[in-house]
Amino acid sequence: MARSGQGAGRLPQGLSTIVTRSHAPWIIGGGALISAAILLAWMSPRFAYDIDLMNKPVLWVAAGLIAAGLIYAAATPNLIAHTLDRRDAFPASVLAIIISAGIGARLILFASEPVLEDDFYRYLWDGAVTAGGSNPYAIAPADAAASPNLSPDAARVLDRVGHADLRTIYPPAAQAAFAAAHLLAPWSLTAWRSIVLLLDVATLALLLLLLKDAGRSPVWSALYWWNPLVIFSLANGAHMDIVVLPPLLLALLLAARGRTVFATAALAVAVGAKIWPVLLLPLVLRPALKSPARLIAATSVLVALIALQAWPILASGIDQSSGFVAYAQSWRRNSALFPAVETMASWIAGSDLAGTVSRAALALLCGAVALAVAWRPYTTTGQLMTRAALVVATLFLAAPAQYPWYLLWLAPFLPFVPLPGLLLLAGTLPLYYTAFHFAPRQQINIYNEIVVWLAWLPVWALLARDLWRLRRARSDEPVPT
Repeated sequence: MARSGQGAGRLPQGLSTIVTRSHAPWIIGGGALISAAILLAWMSPRFAYDIDLMNKPVLWVAAGLIAAGLIYAAATPNLIAHTLDRRDAFPASVLAIIISAGIGARLILFASEPVLEDDFYRYLWDGAVTAGGSNPYAIAPADAAASPNLSPDAARVLDRVGHADLRTIYPPAAQAAFAAAHLLAPWSLTAWRSIVLLLDVATLALLLLLLKDAGRSPVWSALYWWNPLVIFSLANGAHMDIVVLPPLLLALLLAARGRTVFATAALAVAVGAKIWPVLLLPLVLRPALKSPARLIAATSVLVALIALQAWPILASGIDQSSGFVAYAQSWRRNSALFPAVETMASWIAGSDLAGTVSRAALALLCGAVALAVAWRPYTTTGQLMTRAALVVATLFLAAPAQYPWYLLWLAPFLPFVPLPGLLLLAGTLPLYYTAFHFAPRQQINIYNEIVVWLAWLPVWALLARDLWRLRRARSDEPVPT
């Protein structure tokens, strides 16, 4: 036994140096992440719903998110590369730091005031309607405003629901998550944030399994778990896009393991949260092409589950009061590409049809990419995730509406395709929040004509460089003889 004062409580010789050298950068990075969360939580009361937008420190928060995103994009890949290059690094202990810091930042924001976000009021309303046994697709929130049976909590939420004249746009799997939060605690943002956190942790767990199957270090998960825009969008903004990620990643995991029927069932649930995962159907079904019986079984399961989820939507009618119709026809925000495509379409089809033609063209592009990446069979999990990432990135970059929280769609794929151009999105997408500074000052044209381009030109330029480098690397590979 060590004598008192002569080694008691000390690490073995040399281990303290190893721990310090290998883990200090991660500890510093985790501390910075938690410090940023503390700062945001401290500022968040200044964004209370009743405070006039003119008096909210919008530019300060936007600047902080931009800075955090740029630091993340520049530093995190280097941290990962440094760790993987060191023989004295311990991936398990580094992963513990990654998970702990990410959880800490999320928990700090758990009770913060939502910053420039109000989408969750629709989630709370839909959750109450669904939990009460009613069809949320049958009636718009505004139609319930005159009801004498509204409780004070219900009336407060209803008063804050955005686009209350439209029936809900959120599919049944999302409605199930909203209802679960309502059953946990009615009209409670904290209850909904609890559901969001559980789904976020489930996403991380599935991501770690996919990384293991792909033969990649779990340290790559930091590109998801430490992404400041992901943390902000979920822990503070409580956006529902997280609902799609666990079933989507589960579908890809099962597809990679050859469990096609179960994979399509999971994909159907993902489509029931957001419609866009249907683009990954060709990839999920690709392994079953050699087995007609398995292909028929998988397709039957998919069709049955999607039909089951589509029924309450279709039974309520699809017209101009439907959120699905409004989103498909006219929703556009924070995109530089779509207005450019729309302008070119107006030269060909005229201004009246430009929007429709542009949306159709971009939809065809996404569909073509989805089919192209599934043309050849994949043999590894890494190949599957890389191809899926290409589909999701195409969708995200081509979408008419490119809200910052839509980065959640792409975030779990970044550990497999850590292209600088995609990582940069964490630092440029927060420019969207400057619109809340310009709009009340009647200066929204500054945002539309200048800021949007500032957000997207660096991303497109860096992506072009990334693709050029990848192409050059392939051309430099020796030709087999």
